[in-house]
This record gives sequence, structure tokens and C-alpha cells, in this order.
Amino acid sequence: MGYIEKNLMENEQVVYEANLHYIVYAVPFLVALLAVGFLFITDLDWMWRIILMVAVWLAAFIWAVVINGGKQYVVTTRRLIFKRGIIRRSSFELLLRKCEGIQIEQSIMGRILGYGSVLVTTGEATNRYDNIKKPLKFSTCINQQIDNTKNYE
Repeated sequence: MGYIEKNLMENEQVVYEANLHYIVYAVPFLVALLAVGFLFITDLDWMWRIILMVAVWLAAFIWAVVINGGKQYVVTTRRLIFKRGIIRRSSFELLLRKCEGIQIEQSIMGRILGYGSVLVTTGEATNRYDNIKKPLKFSTCINQQIDNTKNYE
């Protein structure tokens, strides 16, 4: 049982969980791929070439884990929950009845590959969720739950 499930209110259910798009892992992947070049470019002994390549692979893997950072974007029947952190946790919870507007930002590449940013505004603040996979679906789900909470009250 994860953080989200442990912290649901009474009669609250998870409706949708958004994920980060794989594009956030592109740079660490390219760094790991370029590390293979150490096998052919450098004048070092083979053992050192392999050690250097493995060290760069490990750094790229750690980089990818840090990028993800245990992030969860969840829409429930009452709240929008953003949680991040593996060792040290940080969470932000927004009651859906406080939401005033939702904005989606997508670059051309984001439209082609299916990722973008979702901005949720309240009277006081704007919360930005970057590199979300299928941002239109995430936005639609939030809007649907906002509408459901207004009908529920």
C-alpha cells in the first residue's frame, strides 16, 4: 500500500493517476548510450574503459531515478494530490472545489509525442505539473471530478 492509498479520506477513491512521459529520460538515456563510445574512443586500457563506461551508466541511472523522484500525480474523487520524493517526501494536496481553472501547455514536440504541462489555478496560486503523459486526459479527469464535486455538494 502506497502513500496515496494510506492517506485517502473516508469514501474517497483514486480516479486517475497521471505519469511522467518517457521524454524526461531522454537525456540520461543518451548519456548512457554515449558511454559505449568510451570503449572505442579512449586510449585507456580495456579494463579502465569498461570501468568508465559502467560508471557513466550508473550516473545516468541515478540521474533517471532523481528525475522521477517518486513522483505521483493523482486525481481522487475529492482532491488533486502531487507527491514526490523517495527518501524525503513532499506532498501537495488541492481540494477540487478550490480549483478555478486548468490550462494545458504543449510544444510542437509535446503534441507529437503526447506530453505537456498542466496548470491548475486557484484564487491564490497556480500549480504546474510538467512533462505529464496524456495531459488532455489528465485535464479532462480533473474537470470531470470538479464537476462531480459541485454536483455532490
